[in-house]
Amino acid sequence: MTHPRPDWDITALGNPTVVHIPDAATRPAPEAQQERPLIALAGQALNRQLSAGASDCQPQLRALAVAGVVAVRTSREIYELRETLSGWRLVRTWGEPEPAELAAAAWIRAHRLAHERRDAPPTSGPAPGGGRPA
Repeated sequence: MTHPRPDWDITALGNPTVVHIPDAATRPAPEAQQERPLIALAGQALNRQLSAGASDCQPQLRALAVAGVVAVRTSREIYELRETLSGWRLVRTWGEPEPAELAAAAWIRAHRLAHERRDAPPTSGPAPGGGRPA
């Protein structure tokens, strides 16, 4: 039996990064978007998640993960980047992020989720009446 592979490139976890967003980058000012790409991307993802929910920022969160970002720090808060069965989330945390530990946890989580996805029953779309399949 072969082991399922995560559905994203986890090699960047070998060099994990915590992105620090300066206060100016969390505001939608044009000059904030001209800053380094990961800072701008993290600021955009955080703003979208806080204002519209995690489903609205999936492409940005996935791009951060593929780049090796394991956490996002603002001047007041720290968010861990976590993969779930339904997508990606920034989860607020109260500890000092240790990049190597977060990368190890992300690696383990990616492999566990790959097993869960493989073992999940196939879905054939919405159930009658617009609900989820049983």
